[in-house]
Amino acid sequence: MKQNVNIVCVCVGDKYNKEHVNRLYRMVERNCSLPFSFYCISDKQQDCNTIFIDKNLDLESYWWKICLFNLDWDIPTLYLDLDVVIQNNFDDIFSRIGDTLLTIKGEDIGEYYPYDGKFTVLTIPPAVINTSIIGFIPSKHFYLYELFLRDVDNNIIFYFGLDRFLFENYDKFSFLEYGKDYYHRNKGYSGQLINNLNYNPSAKICILSQCSEEHYEGLEKYFL
Repeated sequence: MKQNVNIVCVCVGDKYNKEHVNRLYRMVERNCSLPFSFYCISDKQQDCNTIFIDKNLDLESYWWKICLFNLDWDIPTLYLDLDVVIQNNFDDIFSRIGDTLLTIKGEDIGEYYPYDGKFTVLTIPPAVINTSIIGFIPSKHFYLYELFLRDVDNNIIFYFGLDRFLFENYDKFSFLEYGKDYYHRNKGYSGQLINNLNYNPSAKICILSQCSEEHYEGLEKYFL
């Protein structure tokens, strides 16, 4: 009998909309042969199973991913950013989910730092991991949610995103394989960086750098 699994995304605010959620669902449906349940953590009703946020937390859009660690599921779960493109079957990723957080090495896609508009790096902890994909069993990691809530304001200011918060407060990571499980496609920041629209059709998932809609070029066939 095949293992039941959960797949979850986050859609809060105006950056993404219901079509992005539905598009991700279609890609999952085509590329996962395991019995799965699909969920979206959101501030509005989605077409799939919707887990509504507690708006009293009053978080910035990208910080709502912390709610992943407030789920009581005890089965393998895969979180996916709404801008990823699933290209091939990814069933085997679930077999690698255990006690650790299964995610991406930041160096594989280029460590991300926020910029002040002049392309000078702000003084914050480095992004050693990237959480565009997270494989985990949520019930094993609830303490990360509790830890975040103990000092919400300082955590938001100091860590500038979930990647840094997790890396600084957790030390049991395992990593997906670059070039096989995923690859990175970067269009560049307003022409300041060299464009890199590489394409790896054999990889399971394409990670995008969120710089421009243009880096979906040539990948539309995967989510139509």
